[in-house]
Amino acid sequence: MLRNSSVEKNEVEKMGSWEDGKLSSTSQLLNLSTSLMIVSLLLVFGSAGCTKEEVPPARVTPVKKVVAPVDTAMTTEKKPEYVYDPAGKRDPFKTFLESVKKAGAVAPATPLQSYDLNTLKLVGIMMLPGKKVAIIEDPTGKGYHVKVGTHIGLNDGVVVDILSDEVLVEERYLDVTAQTKARKVSIKIPKEQGQGGEVR
Repeated sequence: MLRNSSVEKNEVEKMGSWEDGKLSSTSQLLNLSTSLMIVSLLLVFGSAGCTKEEVPPARVTPVKKVVAPVDTAMTTEKKPEYVYDPAGKRDPFKTFLESVKKAGAVAPATPLQSYDLNTLKLVGIMMLPGKKVAIIEDPTGKGYHVKVGTHIGLNDGVVVDILSDEVLVEERYLDVTAQTKARKVSIKIPKEQGQGGEVR
């Protein structure tokens, strides 16, 4: 066995000498990379130690805050809730044209201007010499004498003509473009139980 070990040694030595070129270049590279790593580590950690000496921070004494006492009367008061007052404001659920019409409206000069033309009833017509007079009844049953030029109805209506069986009223209204338009409405004497209010 000793002989075998010596033979092996010789063979290893021979191989080592044969591979010496390879081993030596690999080991040189390994040694070089190791030494570079050591130098770079020394630079990194060495430079960290080269900083200025740290000065301990000055001692700061804590300041006690003085808190003012809370006024309980101020914190318990509730603010008044907002309540909408519609007085003097237009109704947001009605069209603008209706509010314009109401703004331009004047207080009724005659009691018949308080009623819609459809609710008025023509009871009779008197043909006097040079004068025509119609008798119109309001929804409460009260009768009124009307002649050409009398204001009647909610929409600023004016009696324009009195015929033998009907009264023609011209009303002014605002159309969708807010322009004033005129239309004629006929109030006829009812046949038995019917009622006037036909539009021409």
